[in-house]
Amino acid sequence: VGVTPAMPSGCSMDIMMDKYPDRVFDVGIAEQHAVTFSAGLAVEGLIPFCNIYSSFFQRAYDQFIHDVCLQDIAVVFCLDRAGVVGEDGATHHGLYDIPFLRVIPNVQIIAPSSKATLEMAMDLAMKQKRHPIVIRYPRGNSPEKVSVPQDLEMGKAHVVHEEGEIVILNLGSQLYEAQKAIEQIRKDTGKNVALIDVLFLKPLDRSMIQTVFSTYKKILTIEDGTIKGGFYSLICEEAIEADYKGKIVGLGYPDIVVEHASRVELLHDFGLDRDGILNSLQKINQL
Repeated sequence: VGVTPAMPSGCSMDIMMDKYPDRVFDVGIAEQHAVTFSAGLAVEGLIPFCNIYSSFFQRAYDQFIHDVCLQDIAVVFCLDRAGVVGEDGATHHGLYDIPFLRVIPNVQIIAPSSKATLEMAMDLAMKQKRHPIVIRYPRGNSPEKVSVPQDLEMGKAHVVHEEGEIVILNLGSQLYEAQKAIEQIRKDTGKNVALIDVLFLKPLDRSMIQTVFSTYKKILTIEDGTIKGGFYSLICEEAIEADYKGKIVGLGYPDIVVEHASRVELLHDFGLDRDGILNSLQKINQL
C-alpha cells in the first residue's frame, strides 16, 4: 500500500490511486500521522510505502524513532527530493536526512544512483519484510548510461571498477557525474580512478570498506547531502577504527544554508558535477 502526506496532481502516487484506489492513502499534510499510520498498516501485515519529501520527513522524526524504529517495524520510506531540489528553494533541500537517520538503530538506508537501482531497491524492500527501510533519491530525471549492478543485495556495494591509485566512494545520485569525470581523467592522463557505488549507507558494506582501506591511499567520497555527520563523516569514523593512514576528501554541502538556485547550478557551485569532481580528483592527485 502507499501512504503520502500530500499528493500533487500527476505524481506517481496520484497515478497509483487512480489504478488502485483501495491501496493508496492520502493523509493530508500530516507527516507525523503518515509515519504512525504506516506503522499500523505494517503491524497488520501490509507492506506500506510511505512517501515523504526528505526535508519534510524532519517533521516526523519523533514518530519515526518511537513508532517505527524502536519497534523494528517493516515500513518502507521513500524520501523524494533528497539532496538539493533547485527551484523549490532553501526550505525544500533534502540535505540532512543522512545525518539524522543513520544514528537510529534498526533502520536500513539505501541511496540509489539511478532509476534502475531505485526500482531494484524498492523491489528489495518489498521482498525483505523486516526492519524499517529508507530509500532516498533526488528530484529530476535519471541518467541512462550509468553503471548498474546485476542484482541488489542488502548491504552490498557495487564495484564499478577497481583500477587506480585513487578511489571514489559514491553514495547516491552523482555516480554518472563521477563516471564522466573518470573518463576525462583517463582521456587526459591515461590514468585510472577506481569507482565504487556504495548504495547502502546502512548496513554499510564493511568488507568493501576494509578492502578500500588496504588498497587505496587516497579516497574521495561523494554525497548529495551535507558532509557534516553524513557519508563522509561515516567513512572517517570507519577510517579511525581501522587506523587508516591515507587521505580522505569529502564532496558534499558545507555547513551553510544552501540558497535558491536550479539543481544544475547548485551541483556546479558545490563541485558535485563532472567538472567539480574532476577538479577534486586533480587536487587529490597532487597531495
